[in-house]
Amino acid sequence: MPAIGRISERELILPALFLIDLRRGITTSDLIKELTDLMHPGGEDAEILAGRSDTKFSQKVRNIVSHETLEKLGYATHQDAHNGLFQITESGARHLKENTEIIEYLLSNNFSVEDILNSFSDISKVEEKHKKILTYDENLMITEGTKRNRNVSLYERSKKLRDFAIDKYNSKGHIKCIACFFDFHNFYGDVGKDYIEIHHIKPVFQYEDEDRNKFLKRALENLIPACSNCHRIIHRNRQNPLSMGQLKEYIEHNGIFER
Repeated sequence: MPAIGRISERELILPALFLIDLRRGITTSDLIKELTDLMHPGGEDAEILAGRSDTKFSQKVRNIVSHETLEKLGYATHQDAHNGLFQITESGARHLKENTEIIEYLLSNNFSVEDILNSFSDISKVEEKHKKILTYDENLMITEGTKRNRNVSLYERSKKLRDFAIDKYNSKGHIKCIACFFDFHNFYGDVGKDYIEIHHIKPVFQYEDEDRNKFLKRALENLIPACSNCHRIIHRNRQNPLSMGQLKEYIEHNGIFER
C-alpha cells in the first residue's frame, strides 16, 4: 500500500470521473480544487513544486490532461482550449456506475484519508485484473430495516456481514460497546437484546473469487461493536476520525463506565 502523500495518477481516475459526472462537466482548475478538497493530499503531494504555484498533487491532476489519461481509456473527453471542460463519455459513465458503490462507501463513511487513498490504490490494481469488488456499507445498517432502493443486494450483503460480526461478539444476547461498554440489553431489557452498531475500522471489500471464509476472517479484524453515541463521535470529523484508542482515552478522562 502506498504511504500517505503519494497519490498516483491511476488512483485519481475514479474520483475524477465521479466529479466530472457530478458537475456534468468540469474544468481542469475546478477539478484540481475539488479533488484536493475531496482527497486532502498531504506529505509530498502537498509540497509546492520549485518555481511553480502547483503542488505535486495538482500537477498529477494536470497530468491527467497532458497524458490524456481519461481519453485513452475512453472514459472522458477534454476540450483542447485553455482550461477546457472535461465531459464524461458513455463508457466512462458505465465504468462509474459499476464503481458507484465503492466511491460512495469510501467517501460517505468517514474513513481516514490514508485508508481512502490506500483503498483507491488497491481498487486500481484489482481493476487491472478485470475482477469485481463487492462493498459492505456500515451506514446501511444503522437503522434496522431501512433499505436504499437503489441496491437491495448491497443492503443484504451488509446485513449478513453485520449479523456475522454480532454473532461473533454476542454473549447470550449481550453485546457491549467496545469503547464505553454500554450494553443495550442491560439498559433497555429484551428490546435491546442482540442490538449494537458495527463500526468498520477500515474499508471492507470482498474481491471476486475470494474464499468466503477467508474474507469473513479478514473482515472481522476491522469490525467492532460500538454503541450509537460512540459510533457517531468516531465519525464526527471526516478528516480526522477517532481511533478506538483515542476514543477510550476521552472516555477514561471524562467519566467512568461500568464494564
